Amino acid sequence: MSLTDSVRRSPTMSAAKESAGLLSLPLDILVLLPGYLHNIEDLMNAASSCKTLRACVATATPNTILKLAAAQSNVFFRPSPHFLATATARELGNWARKSIKNEQELAKKMKQGVEGVMELALDHCGLTMERIRELHSLRFSVINPVEDIIDKCVGSQWYATPGFWSGAVDDAYTIAADPSETVFHLAMYGELFAPDFETILDNNRNVRTLSVDTRLEFIKYCLPDEYTRIGGMNDSSIDPRRVVEETGPYVQGPDGRFQVQHTHNLALTWLIKSGRFKPRYAELRAKAGLPEFEEDFDDGWWYHESHYDRDWRQRLWETIMMCQGLDGLGMLRPDMQQAWFNRIREWRDKIAKLEREPPMIKVGRQATLEYPFLLGDLRICMSGYVPGS
Repeated sequence: MSLTDSVRRSPTMSAAKESAGLLSLPLDILVLLPGYLHNIEDLMNAASSCKTLRACVATATPNTILKLAAAQSNVFFRPSPHFLATATARELGNWARKSIKNEQELAKKMKQGVEGVMELALDHCGLTMERIRELHSLRFSVINPVEDIIDKCVGSQWYATPGFWSGAVDDAYTIAADPSETVFHLAMYGELFAPDFETILDNNRNVRTLSVDTRLEFIKYCLPDEYTRIGGMNDSSIDPRRVVEETGPYVQGPDGRFQVQHTHNLALTWLIKSGRFKPRYAELRAKAGLPEFEEDFDDGWWYHESHYDRDWRQRLWETIMMCQGLDGLGMLRPDMQQAWFNRIREWRDKIAKLEREPPMIKVGRQATLEYPFLLGDLRICMSGYVPGS
């Protein structure tokens, strides 16, 4: 009988006869139990069986807990691997900031898509049981409601709007979105790159930030999109940072066809520009009693130099708010917004003190910024499929 089977068959101390063999082991052996369990459910069963085993499984390291959770990601952490990859992305990003070598390894793994990011997280990250309980709560309090908002912006509910193609919506377009993944694409970008905002706001040049190149690798391969593939594969003369390799999500299937089924880049671009999404953040800033740097700020669908004559502080403020990861999505929930008022004020105060906009980075005919500018990163990776972009 395996350790796992013994735990499953001994739900309480009254089952001493069945668990006697396991509990008779020395404690220095029992504390190794978490490493021999199959999944997170086994860990929970062991913890609820008796005081002795509860104390032993409490010694499980965050990395062990993450691996046990990953073993059941298709059951408890859907969509898989997006949920757990997002939950560990901030720690993984901070690991990558420690050295150029680490960041290069992260960028390389990104070429395998979200699956590659998850593989790297299993090597370098972890989760506590407390955080797993928080994630379970976030599923119902934040993730599901925000997914519904996204569905009304770029998903099936959006398409179901009566008169969709005859003017009922102001941004009708053909988009193959999966809102259950789009919510994690937005959150994962924030988890990975949001720490770099503080470096910019504090003007701290002694702290490593993740490069624009790494951000573009994330967008290209972790938000796979047919238009990204077309724009990045058909012209050998394009900027190398736009090149899309036939790897990860862009590998051809046995029938010779590419397997990309959704336009994930386009979906996220449409979302953050949507008149049903972007105003929610403006309403939050108003609730916090804060004036805009520029009213009705609009960056347009594509980069144009004239857009950068506008108040860049507004662009930075809006981007910071939208890219705060999983917990940051709580800004879209009315009952959670007040908890963000002080952070939003702090961001505005720091932005107001900046003397100039962080440097612009040109890639082909498009541009992004030194800080994590989500829209700019998305546009660069989408450029090429529309003539002149």
